[in-house]
Amino acid sequence: MHNSQQKILTHVQKDIQLSDEEAAEFLSILSEVKLRKKQQLIQLNEEVSSEYFVVEGCLQAYYVDENGDNHIIQFAIEDWWISDFEAFFSNKPAKLFVEAIEDSV
Repeated sequence: MHNSQQKILTHVQKDIQLSDEEAAEFLSILSEVKLRKKQQLIQLNEEVSSEYFVVEGCLQAYYVDENGDNHIIQFAIEDWWISDFEAFFSNKPAKLFVEAIEDSV
């Protein structure tokens, strides 16, 4: 088991207990994403089909107003989740950008 898999499994098992089979099934649907500083994970108007767990690094979710100003609405540090949750749950295009503040996994 990779370190990133162990971290998310430990995080999830704080709230629910998984059998070995359930843990294996859960881990089988995950994929690791590595981002470099300032790389975007989600862009405006994209389809959002995932939530992201931060294993290493820090990310920010923000929107850009009509004047071109950025407004940060969430930071996600290690052991935290990030996405454009409204877009994810409503199956609508992203209204937010999600970007790495530092190299992240």
